[in-house]
Amino acid sequence: MHSWFVALAHSSLGQFMQNSKWGFALVETVHLIALAILGGSVLILDLRLLGVLFKRESAPAIGRDLGRLLLGSLVLLIVSGVAMLSEEALKCYYNPAFRWKMALLAAAVVFYFTLHRRAVIRTGDGPPTFSTRAAAIVSLALWLGVGVAGRAIGLI
Repeated sequence: MHSWFVALAHSSLGQFMQNSKWGFALVETVHLIALAILGGSVLILDLRLLGVLFKRESAPAIGRDLGRLLLGSLVLLIVSGVAMLSEEALKCYYNPAFRWKMALLAAAVVFYFTLHRRAVIRTGDGPPTFSTRAAAIVSLALWLGVGVAGRAIGLI
């Protein structure tokens, strides 16, 4: 893995990000907008699974409606994240908060596309069950963990 981080730091993207006056700021802006869209999508769907919002709306319909936004923002987050990583790749390699963020991100994505989706489908038009509420709580905890760990990268 270390060699991948070194290669990223020395890549043309890494050099651009390290030497550009506005490159990092622009990429970080895209990253934060995508984060807001992803966070809002996750929050709306999980609050429906908890039975707090949109009680009369079908959970699968909300999931379908927000699915493209969520997936698009996730792709933007990953692409902009790689660009931001290239600016200080070696610093991130040794940063425990970065490692936590990547682990939590992987867990959140896997959870969302497996168990969380099943909970959304299972809920249907009905009220939330214990398992769908549990899925929503786990989802919110994982995504919150990604955000907190991401914020901690700059602090460590």
